[in-house]
Amino acid sequence: MGVILQSASPAPTDRERIWAAIRALARSGKEITTFSVCRKTGLDRRTGKVGEYMTSLERGGFLRVVSERKPGMFLRYALARDVGVDAPRVTGKGELLPSPGRTRMWRAMRILQTFTLAELVNAASLPEAPIADSEAETYCNWLRRGGYLRGENGRWAFVPAMNTGPKAPQILRVKKLYDPNRDAVVCESAAQGRDDL
Repeated sequence: MGVILQSASPAPTDRERIWAAIRALARSGKEITTFSVCRKTGLDRRTGKVGEYMTSLERGGFLRVVSERKPGMFLRYALARDVGVDAPRVTGKGELLPSPGRTRMWRAMRILQTFTLAELVNAASLPEAPIADSEAETYCNWLRRGGYLRGENGRWAFVPAMNTGPKAPQILRVKKLYDPNRDAVVCESAAQGRDDL
C-alpha cells in the first residue's frame, strides 16, 4: 500500500495522489516512473490512469523524459516544474484547465467574506469560464444549508468558523454536500429535480 506525502486534501483524488507521489519521489532523488508512482500511491498500473496523467504532465511541461523510449522498459521522468501541492489540471494534450467554477467561488467567498450573487459571479468568473447566476445561487443555497454561509436581503456572509480548507465543498449527484477538507458529508436532501453538474 502506498503512502502519500503532503497531499492537498485528506481525501485526495487519484490525480492528487499521483502528483504527491511524483513530488515525493523527486525530493527523495528516487526514479520517477509509472511503476514507482503506482507503488507509492497503491494505484493499479493496469488501469492506465497513472500513465495517462504522467503523459499529460509531460506534454504540459511539468515532467521531462530522462531515458530513451525502449520496448519493455519504463520511461524515467524528472520533475521539470513543481507548482506546489495542488495537482496540475491538464488535458490529455497538456493544456492547463481553469479551476472549476465552484473552486473559484469558494476561494472568492473566503476572500470577500460578504457579497451579493453578482459580486460573487464577477469575482469568480473567467473570460473563458464564466459562472452562471443560477449556478452561484444553487451553490450558495447548498452552502447555507451546510452552515458555511448566512444569507439575508440578497447579501451572503461567509461563516469564518466554517473555513475548513482550500478545497471547495462539493454538491454530489445524490443530493449531498460533501466537504473534501473534512472528508465528510455536511448535509443532504431528498433527490428531486435534475442533478447538479
